[in-house]
Amino acid sequence: MGAADRRRGEETMPLYFRKRITIVPGLVRLTFGPRGWSLTVGPRRAHITLDRHGNRGATAHLPGGLTWHRGRSRR
Repeated sequence: MGAADRRRGEETMPLYFRKRITIVPGLVRLTFGPRGWSLTVGPRRAHITLDRHGNRGATAHLPGGLTWHRGRSRR
């Protein structure tokens, strides 16, 4: 769909794909998406993620709605 279609009022609906596989319940998950895969280790509130490019990230959800995240790129 191009710009001419959008001018006529026609809109496209984006399509997303993501598949999550639980390897160890509550601890290890493997996620597949359009840009590759990622592996997440840890419970929901504090986990570490590694993706196919070698990028790593750590996330901790703190009480009161606060979130801490640190990402590290391989570059």
